[in-house]
Amino acid sequence: MRLLDAISLAVAVAFAAPAALFGVETLLAGDSTGWVFLGFAAGIIAFEQYVTMPTDVPILAAQKATDAVVEEPDEENQ
Repeated sequence: MRLLDAISLAVAVAFAAPAALFGVETLLAGDSTGWVFLGFAAGIIAFEQYVTMPTDVPILAAQKATDAVVEEPDEENQ
């Protein structure tokens, strides 16, 4: 996982965590509507991972350019 991917995932988790926590608390209280909040939290994370937005295109281009310029060190050469 690249740095920008990790940062965007952390932001998504920061938004999804309160909804997931509320969903768990609601389920533990005996109300089945907690599943809605757990689904909402899962949807936030899935959306961030699998949907490419127009604002993500420059980031993807920068990552490809970096991959083309910088070579990963081989494990044998270390």
